Amino acid sequence: MKRFLLSVLIVGLICFPLICDETDAFEVEDVVEEIAEGTTEVIASAGGYAEVPAPKRPRPIDKEKAEAAAEKDETKDDEENFRSTIKYGIPSEISDLLDKLTKNEDPRFTEEIYDVFQKTQNTSIKEKILNYFTKLEDPCLEDFAVDLLNDPYDEKNDVVKASFRYVQACKTTAAIPAVITLIEGENDNYFNDAIATLGEIGGEGEALFLAEYLDREDLSDAQRQSLMRACGKMKALSTWNKLVEILENDDENTFVRMYAAEGIGLMKVNKSVPVLIDNYKATDPNLRQYIIKGLINYPEVIEAKAAIMEGIRDEHWKVRQESIKAVKEMDIKEAAPYLIHRIKNDSEKVIKDEAISSLAVLNTNSGNEFLVSQINDKKAGDATKKKVIEVLLREEHAGEAEIIELAKKCATDDKLKDLRYAIGKELSKKYKPSYDEVCALYLDSKDTTTISLGLDMYKSGKSTSIEPKVRAIAEDKKANASNKKRAMKLLGIEEEDLAKKEEAQKAENNSTADAK
Repeated sequence: MKRFLLSVLIVGLICFPLICDETDAFEVEDVVEEIAEGTTEVIASAGGYAEVPAPKRPRPIDKEKAEAAAEKDETKDDEENFRSTIKYGIPSEISDLLDKLTKNEDPRFTEEIYDVFQKTQNTSIKEKILNYFTKLEDPCLEDFAVDLLNDPYDEKNDVVKASFRYVQACKTTAAIPAVITLIEGENDNYFNDAIATLGEIGGEGEALFLAEYLDREDLSDAQRQSLMRACGKMKALSTWNKLVEILENDDENTFVRMYAAEGIGLMKVNKSVPVLIDNYKATDPNLRQYIIKGLINYPEVIEAKAAIMEGIRDEHWKVRQESIKAVKEMDIKEAAPYLIHRIKNDSEKVIKDEAISSLAVLNTNSGNEFLVSQINDKKAGDATKKKVIEVLLREEHAGEAEIIELAKKCATDDKLKDLRYAIGKELSKKYKPSYDEVCALYLDSKDTTTISLGLDMYKSGKSTSIEPKVRAIAEDKKANASNKKRAMKLLGIEEEDLAKKEEAQKAENNSTADAK
């Protein structure tokens, strides 16, 4: 009952600032801080045995994801072969297949894989199946994961780590008591994983537990960093004062202060802005970078936007990069001139690339004009052109006509092969009928890689006007074997069908010759 009433009080105090002015909101936060000690005691007592969820089967298969995964099959028999491997394969075969299915987020075999998990004694297979369902965020193994975290000491470390990741991905709050117990336990092997997990699945009370835990004197700097990072992720208003105290402590570990700055920002309380800006004067660029990470959460606050634009001019590249990312996320269009200047003058390629990406997203007239001008600018290097083409095609604001003309030029000029490959790769990501002429030129090329990129474009668009060229590759005996096989697959042509057609053609040719 005590815990229930306390939870109601905390929820009320968190929600109340939403209907108050800024001053009232912080009076409420001060009240929340005053009860922090009592809350910590309650949460600490919650550590112990976690109630294990009831067993359950995997969720229904996501049809769209299943279709997308099937598209990646190399032959029509792949799906059946995969099922056979899961049921009858040796561990190494199943392991390799699980890696592939996890990478592709392939949900077609969840039932079979779940059944393997219930039977296998192979720890490597267990770990990989946990990784598979982690990627799918399917809670079907919650009972196993929670039970394991209650008593992980006799299990292989890789499986325990996989269980932590799984609980995080599935937001398995049932595991909280077990996770807290592992944090407070004497086995440091589980500390960082348990902290990270609590940061993902915990709430207000768990955040208070972590904030108070920071006061312990027996923690290493690495442990304090993990604690602070988890605290920040929880966005718990009741820890605001504690995080500010840590941020403003010059004697505190820099990384702990960094994560405090990020956490203060994540709470999205306007009074955080002056606190963050005041600490931007720090000499450590890592701390300045994380203050920018905090300010990014205040797109409507003029002072936050101004500070971030100044960050684009920071001496340290990490701060410039973080600020450039921020103007994109916050849609600060006034930053366009700053970005153009960085593209023209910055010594760091990573900054130029980030500025190009952000400038395209901002979609200003001056920004778009500048980016389009780079496509045919002889002074702009290929690396700049590639990045500009990538972002303009992705954002679809400007430059399509200019990119198509450059692609046509590259398709027939072997001196521009590198740029040709880069453009082909980008055009195949989101194909349009307007790319048909470029696709045809790629398929007509004598260069194997260029033809392969042309097939990528056709696969993405399936343009009927391009199909004859793909068919010609499929039926060409002299074509590169890999490209020929891909062309046949794209058209649904089986090797036996092609062989029959060739035999029929040969017979027809012989008949014609005999008649003559």
